[in-house]
Amino acid sequence: MNFMERSERVFTTSRQDAWWAETIVSATVFILAIIYSLIRAIEGKFFEWGPYISPIYSIPFGTAWISPAIFTLWVPAGYRITCYFCRRVYYRSIFMDPPACTVREPKREYKGESAFPYILLNIHRYFLYLVIIFVFIHWYHALSSIFMWGENRSFGFGIGLGSVFIILDTVLLTLYVLSCHSLRYVFGGKEGFLGPTRYKIWEFLSRLNENHGFFFWASLLSVVVADLYVRLVASGTINDIRIF
Repeated sequence: MNFMERSERVFTTSRQDAWWAETIVSATVFILAIIYSLIRAIEGKFFEWGPYISPIYSIPFGTAWISPAIFTLWVPAGYRITCYFCRRVYYRSIFMDPPACTVREPKREYKGESAFPYILLNIHRYFLYLVIIFVFIHWYHALSSIFMWGENRSFGFGIGLGSVFIILDTVLLTLYVLSCHSLRYVFGGKEGFLGPTRYKIWEFLSRLNENHGFFFWASLLSVVVADLYVRLVASGTINDIRIF
């Protein structure tokens, strides 16, 4: 059997729409975002300028030989890779398992997420607890981008385009975390009466959860945009656009 015959067998479907478009776009954006983040993490410079700190360098402390991002990037990366929606993205777009609904997938022995290495994905909740700490750190940097405008990051007030990108990224990251399936389960996943306060929180998180996929993509792109802007300004490629 040649390659073309094997491919036709694998991707057999009765669908008439361009089902492959979402798969290709998802794989391309996901892979490019990972490559960009890794390159920037290894680069280890141009991550801070004035009141701005790149979201990839949440804790900008490293050594002469190791980039600061190496110490912190594993937390948001681990949170995303183990995320339920993210699993759907790379299962479909990269593993082709399946590439789309009602599209035949490559034959393989899949035992669910109860066997190695997929069982490791079940540590998502622990990454959730860690990334919540990073959300607060991001908010500190976001507020600093507005209130620290003097020399040596002294107290002042100002808004630049970088502030907008960093704050937007922080908001999207916050919504991505709040809409997390695991966080929703923490407040309402157990049996029994939740109580009025827990129920309201669970209800709020459930509404956010409906847009979890959007927050995943939006926050992934906002990290790249915010970091790229900080890098361009820090490297002297462009000048920061001062709004106020």
